[in-house]
Amino acid sequence: MKVCGIDEAGRGSVIGPLVVFGILVHEKDVPLLKAMGVRDSKTLSRKAREVLSQKILSLDVKTYGVVVDAAEVDRYLRRMSGPSINVLEANAVSEIIKNLRPDVVYIDSPDVKPIRYAKRILAMLDYSPRIVCEHKADSRYEVVAAASIIAKVKRDCIVADLSKVYGDFGSGYPSDKRTVEFISRYLRDKGEAPPCIRKGWRTVDRLLNRK
Repeated sequence: MKVCGIDEAGRGSVIGPLVVFGILVHEKDVPLLKAMGVRDSKTLSRKAREVLSQKILSLDVKTYGVVVDAAEVDRYLRRMSGPSINVLEANAVSEIIKNLRPDVVYIDSPDVKPIRYAKRILAMLDYSPRIVCEHKADSRYEVVAAASIIAKVKRDCIVADLSKVYGDFGSGYPSDKRTVEFISRYLRDKGEAPPCIRKGWRTVDRLLNRK
């Protein structure tokens, strides 16, 4: 039986993309993930994530990722009259499932009602895999943790490339003082937000209104 774990990185970021990744493994190989120390990416250092990502990809696995840049996040939310980002993420999840074709899917639910989120995804598919959708699935299922690691490593690489263009902007999250200072400084100096910033986010909107 083929199982798939899906998770994201960058959902709450104000700078950079939303990255959603899925990993497909045979059920018998899931214990290998646990044996190599795979766990929720948020509990790992950047170096540990990079090492584990390479180990995961050395196994007999398939992966599929969706990268939604900041401009596309803004365009989508504006075009759809401001729906929850859950819908955008569900679109990415359904694309991953359609490409990997697992028998069972484990998903870290962004919705307060996981069953509702699972039903939303099933409605987008052309077949009916079993979907296990739970909060904190990345800390409960190694296959989801593996997806979270790969997604985070991919996003880290993109953010590193962005920092080469724009300079140090911290983590890219609104709770990061360096990120807020970077946005404020850029708006002051350039008069507009750079394309790597999600302009629809409350943090940016507040700073734009101060200009």
